[in-house]
Amino acid sequence: MTWTNMAWTNHDDVRWEPGEGELTAGRVFYWLTTIAAALMLIFAVADFFISWAQGTPIVRVFALVAAALVWLIGRAVRALLR
Repeated sequence: MTWTNMAWTNHDDVRWEPGEGELTAGRVFYWLTTIAAALMLIFAVADFFISWAQGTPIVRVFALVAAALVWLIGRAVRALLR
């Protein structure tokens, strides 16, 4: 009996299907929106700490919701442009 790599690899631990390695417009848009949402989140957290240092901590809920919406739009576009 010969052991091959495919004998024990079932790809259950990866988030993408085998053969889905090429860049598509949907995947590029998803990663761009993910980076934009992460930057929005970083700026919202930084603003919270800056306002906290000034005495009145304010959580910018609008910025957090906007970051979540940007990320969700990116996921939707990725799914549509497969």
